[in-house]
Amino acid sequence: MANGSADSTRRPSALAEERLPPQNLDAERGVLAGLILDNATQHEVMPILRAEDFYRDSHQIIFRAIRDLYELRRPVDAIILTDELHRRQEYERVGGDEAIDAILASVPHAANTREYAAIVLEKSITRQLIEGANQILRDSYSNTRSAEELLETAERLIYRIAEERAVGDTVELREIVHKAMERIAHRSEERHHLSGLPSGLYDLDDITGGFQDSQLIILAARPSMGKTALALNICDHVAVEQGAGVLFVSLEMAQLELAERLLCSRSRIDGDKLRKGKALGTREMAQLSQAYDVLHGAPLFIDDTPARNMLQITANARRLSMRNKIGLIVVDYIQLIEPESHESRESRQEQIAKISRRLKSLARELKVPVLALSQLNRAVENREDRRPRMADLRESGAIEQDADIVLLLHRPEYYDPNDQPGIAELIVAKNRSGRTDSVKLTFLKNYMKFENLATVAEPIDAATF
Repeated sequence: MANGSADSTRRPSALAEERLPPQNLDAERGVLAGLILDNATQHEVMPILRAEDFYRDSHQIIFRAIRDLYELRRPVDAIILTDELHRRQEYERVGGDEAIDAILASVPHAANTREYAAIVLEKSITRQLIEGANQILRDSYSNTRSAEELLETAERLIYRIAEERAVGDTVELREIVHKAMERIAHRSEERHHLSGLPSGLYDLDDITGGFQDSQLIILAARPSMGKTALALNICDHVAVEQGAGVLFVSLEMAQLELAERLLCSRSRIDGDKLRKGKALGTREMAQLSQAYDVLHGAPLFIDDTPARNMLQITANARRLSMRNKIGLIVVDYIQLIEPESHESRESRQEQIAKISRRLKSLARELKVPVLALSQLNRAVENREDRRPRMADLRESGAIEQDADIVLLLHRPEYYDPNDQPGIAELIVAKNRSGRTDSVKLTFLKNYMKFENLATVAEPIDAATF
């Protein structure tokens, strides 16, 4: 079989012959022949194959020549290809007339070119996986890296291979127009135009334009101010109203407690009744049942594993994003993220700085906004107005530096029950892509729910944008 042969540059030793990397030279020749015989197949093959996907060196060279001609919008046939290879001084290197003739004779027509390309791609992916596994073996035997680092490397290799194979496709205009009309209708109803992911808080979205892909958003406050409640409200809106997947990494609260909070907030039932098992009326049970039906189908994923480090959080996020379309990642909260084993001797400020950078890297890698909660230090308590500032971010200025947006949550009634009861202030202390400002929210304490201020219940008119 032709599969058993290889170029002199690829000739394996007798021992390696038994473990020849996965390849199909017949399929490779079939792809190249199809590209030459019918140039229309180039439009299907070029988006999914790279030169490196071919096992044989000569096939890589020929594919690069065809690809470059394709990018120059030049036709390809045996004569033009031969001339191009001569120009590159690579004609003899690929085997000359004999090699080109063998390729053209390998298939009678170009009808199956796409299927041949799929075979070549499959073998290439398998070789990449083997290469990645060998790298892990080498690193493991070197005994220079921790088990956590090895796991993270393995996750990254697999994710990269999968991501590189994400290929776009064309869609009929009628499908696009239908979606466009739905979005226009939605905007008309909401009267609120955003370029990013809506938080459901109109005044905040007006300032930020929504949470953008690859952004690191910090939500910070003193303990018991309502950080988790606000983050859950945003998750509820994103998952239910927007239909986007959300990963909520909870390092403080258990999954059942979070689920109860979500039910309480959406059903508008006093959380004290749910926690203490008090009897619910018929109307309340109906509200709770309705909230359950809505949340039961929401694409919200909760990871409440305690003592997580960034390697573990990143690996879990990658795995989830490969199985589901994720639009937002929430981490509650930064100061509870454990340092990795090799960082245990560093100061907490250095550890937090590295965690902050990894959170930003995670947002950029997965191309989704990451909302990370953070504690504020006690300096807030020493000021007369107790209004938080960005400098109050606890343990590290790196959080301030890495963040694209910094939100500070403040409730005056927390310190004085008579000071603006039921009103919260969300301060946009940093906004890399826009203005800084503050917005007022309604806080329904019994439901652990933040809402748009009652006096501004309607979205801002689109004409203001």
